[in-house]
Amino acid sequence: MTSKIAVLVENDFHDIEFWYPFYRLQEAGYESIVVAPAAPTVYKGKYGTTVEAPYDAGGITGETLLGIVVPGGWAPDRLRMSPDIIGLVKRTYSSGGFVAGICHAGSLLVSCGILSGKKVTSYPSLKDDMILAGAKWIDREVISDERIITSRRPSDLPSFCREILKAASDGR
Repeated sequence: MTSKIAVLVENDFHDIEFWYPFYRLQEAGYESIVVAPAAPTVYKGKYGTTVEAPYDAGGITGETLLGIVVPGGWAPDRLRMSPDIIGLVKRTYSSGGFVAGICHAGSLLVSCGILSGKKVTSYPSLKDDMILAGAKWIDREVISDERIITSRRPSDLPSFCREILKAASDGR
């Protein structure tokens, strides 16, 4: 199995929700790769940091990824408009990889159609959307259910990353 884990990016990503997992995965020995709807492109976060995405979703196959991390911010609403991003998330999940989303990332997970019957959490404004997608929404700092890992906000990042590392370790 590969050690590659995609961290998705689009403009207005939540800077800390991108960088914290990105570097935490590298520290643990995984290859964090930045994937976006278009590449190579530089994307700007809500708080001004930038990141260059060397990979676009169409150039990555789900079978090559151990998992996907979706930071929050306003980027997930942009990401959900990309058929290639949706396809990558679905392929990765259906091939046994994990999908981890924090804060507003739940909007992309809703569009991917992978939440039915799963326990999830998110930023509170997405509660109704996730329930309508068939999920059971719970207000908890992190929830892991059948390779879907979700968290609510930046203060949940330590717990969120622990669950990501556990899922990555299980998938190696």
